[in-house]
Amino acid sequence: MVLKGYVRNRARPEGCIAESYLADECVRFCSTFIKDTINVCNHEARNDSSSQGRPISARKLVSLNDEDLVNAHRYVLFNSPLVEPYLQMHLEYLKQANKALDKNSGLLWKKHSDTFSSWLKEQVRIDDTRNKESDTLKWLAYGPRREANSYTGYVINGKRFHIKDVDRKTQNSGVSIQASTMCRSSAKDANQVVDFVTYYGVLKEIIVLDYHVVQMPLFRCDWVNISNGVKVEDGFTIVNLHQSQNKFRQDPYLLASQAKQVFYAREDEESNWYTVLQAPPRGLYDYDESCEINEDKASSFQISDNELNLEEPHVRLDCEGTYVLD
Repeated sequence: MVLKGYVRNRARPEGCIAESYLADECVRFCSTFIKDTINVCNHEARNDSSSQGRPISARKLVSLNDEDLVNAHRYVLFNSPLVEPYLQMHLEYLKQANKALDKNSGLLWKKHSDTFSSWLKEQVRIDDTRNKESDTLKWLAYGPRREANSYTGYVINGKRFHIKDVDRKTQNSGVSIQASTMCRSSAKDANQVVDFVTYYGVLKEIIVLDYHVVQMPLFRCDWVNISNGVKVEDGFTIVNLHQSQNKFRQDPYLLASQAKQVFYAREDEESNWYTVLQAPPRGLYDYDESCEINEDKASSFQISDNELNLEEPHVRLDCEGTYVLD
């Protein structure tokens, strides 16, 4: 219907469609990349581009067990900008309380991960009126409700996600995230360092934690073991999606706002290895800012009368013209 709407001259429909489509593309390009312009697209985007997102399926109320509640709450705290200053404070507190932790970074981070939630709850009390911290931080420290909303689909950052169990022709369950993790050269290395690693996984569950004053959407995923489940061949990243999840039992979650969408192409029906493919969300373009023209440095050029032949008719002879009266 869109292409048919471009036709103005029924005698030449192909030309009308080509010219109208080109004009539409030019206007879209200008409204997207040229400053101080208004977007002429009058239709809403199919996928929500906000960082908050919205569910696209029916809600189901679930009750989290103790282990899932602790793991989900810990991940929210460790990835919240409001809580970030307290993370360093807790590390310094642990080092002062036990000098041995200062020499063993692996043991320090384990202690930090296990005790931070309870320590923060004591530092930022919900009933302390003298505390000048924000209400959001107080409720984050207090913890979420045990009952959470569960969904099978979610739209966020211009991407549409569905859990693996949803039987769909399109694949929207592949996720990836670049996260900081503790790395070491061998199993006997006690001096671990923090580095950024890309994790790949499959979306299994979508839950929204209720912190009374704020909602936190989380993705629960089955993750690929980066030690023996990721390899690079001929420039392509290949992952093994059929591995045990015991290593990620205490850390299966990620914030929905952190998720990047990927697609997996299986090598063959008997193989456990899949090629990772990435695609930009709808309506977004990979724009290189280095190609932007600096208006201050842009120079104009002049055309002399000798170079411009005004006597030669500058009209097309292979198509009908349109007469315009002044």
